[in-house]
Amino acid sequence: MDILKKIRSLTTDIGIYQHGKLNKPAPEFGYALEDQARALLVANSADDLILKKIYLDYIVRAIRKDGLLYHFYFEDGKAGFFKNSENDLKPNTEVAFAITLWSLLTVFKNEKIDKDIEPVIGRLLEDAFGWSSARAMATALLGLVNLEHESSLEKLLKNKLQQLFFNSFSEGWIWFEDYLTYANAIIPWSLWELYLKRKCMKSLEIALKTTDFLIDTCQEKEIPCPIGNNGWYYKGMKKAIFDQQPIDAAYMVCCLEKAYEATNKIYYLDWAKKWFKWFFGNNIKRISLLDKGFGCFDALTPDGVNLNQGAESNICFLMAYFAAKRLNILD
Repeated sequence: MDILKKIRSLTTDIGIYQHGKLNKPAPEFGYALEDQARALLVANSADDLILKKIYLDYIVRAIRKDGLLYHFYFEDGKAGFFKNSENDLKPNTEVAFAITLWSLLTVFKNEKIDKDIEPVIGRLLEDAFGWSSARAMATALLGLVNLEHESSLEKLLKNKLQQLFFNSFSEGWIWFEDYLTYANAIIPWSLWELYLKRKCMKSLEIALKTTDFLIDTCQEKEIPCPIGNNGWYYKGMKKAIFDQQPIDAAYMVCCLEKAYEATNKIYYLDWAKKWFKWFFGNNIKRISLLDKGFGCFDALTPDGVNLNQGAESNICFLMAYFAAKRLNILD
């Protein structure tokens, strides 16, 4: 089985297309930076040198004059053009940059850094000192823990994230913000890594509490139930059930992998398996999010699934797949 078949079908010599129309690429929506960076992580896990080069080359081509990166690329004949995020929305830009930093620091942790990439890493590290998005800070930390020693940036972002927790949590709401939106599990995931790599006990304490909160909050009668993006979940208000997105299930699997590695508690291994099986029908609609070729649909909706198959959904499924493989829970 070629588990990378779907992302290969979305990938050109330029990179991986951002969106799909049904099971085909949708070139008119172009390419997004964060998709290349996450796809680079997956290609690295699969040790696919051809895909690694494509996604890495995209990042190099996306470098702006200020040393940071363009968010999008659109084909226009042979020329094509890069552009920044619409309205340059700061949280979106921070997260895209953070995913790129995470990817580059992970991929090059055991390799000599490419001469074209080293300045980009340096510029992203510099920019990260001003980030305020919890998801961006957590994502950056996943990259920073690959460095041999704790950097001043790692310490700063760790402290910021921990302070968000202490400012926000209350009885019945054990979280970093007054809302749960998308990719929630990446925040405790980063804290598990801080404990595993740096033996940070405060990170362990917060990771335990917030992971357990996510498990309890994002389920319906022991069935994984990611927060729906049609309204999200704001403290004191009703939780949105749909549309559930693959990124949330995938990040939960990856977070629970680290929770199990840190604690050796079967409880986390069991929940990792349940969350991985969300893709295969262990969800409140009892519908598989995968087609026969392991192409992943974009969302679980009230009517079934969103039949489009874009980059984020498929890349994130593969992130969950490789975590499940490491945990030996694929069967």
